[in-house]
Amino acid sequence: MRKGIAEARSATIEFNKKALDQLQSKGYKFVQVKGLTVDKHYDYVEPHFLVLVPMKELPTDPLKRDIYEPIGSDLLYQWASEKNEYPEIVIANNLYN
Repeated sequence: MRKGIAEARSATIEFNKKALDQLQSKGYKFVQVKGLTVDKHYDYVEPHFLVLVPMKELPTDPLKRDIYEPIGSDLLYQWASEKNEYPEIVIANNLYN
């Protein structure tokens, strides 16, 4: 799993309004918010990175539920318009292509 976390952080694109608009135009409706520490462990208390994983549908399995935000939300667009130095926010590129 550690390898997957490291790959998730290394395969990212810049988070901005244009990227959110492109995700919406490709049919993505949500992002899963993953918090990662500097040493690439999942952590929502003191994350160093927030990785937004694009999703077209939310999982129906209750065990796979996590923190999600609609792509068109005011919160995401507010984050995209601000300078985010800490935590750094990026979009996972594995589903984005």
